Amino acid sequence: MATGVRVQAKGQVTIPARIRRRLNLQPGDLVLFIETPEGVLLRRAELVDETGLRQKLATDIADLRQRFGDLPAEEIQALVEEAIQSSRQFPGT
Repeated sequence: MATGVRVQAKGQVTIPARIRRRLNLQPGDLVLFIETPEGVLLRRAELVDETGLRQKLATDIADLRQRFGDLPAEEIQALVEEAIQSSRQFPGT
């Protein structure tokens, strides 16, 4: 079901209530706009604390290490730090 909304002078749009409810969006939440060949997808951004992020990244990298060969622990740590730095850039974009 499509719903039309008007773009305001500063590029703002109001997300229809039905969609806000479906995505469980609350005031102050972050959303992602993902460009696809079919159009733009709107998703709720999931935020994790830094400790949780480090654990998830370490697990993901360990999985990759298991599948693609041995990486030194220092390289894994560097990849985790790089990913954390990249994630910190999100709010400013």
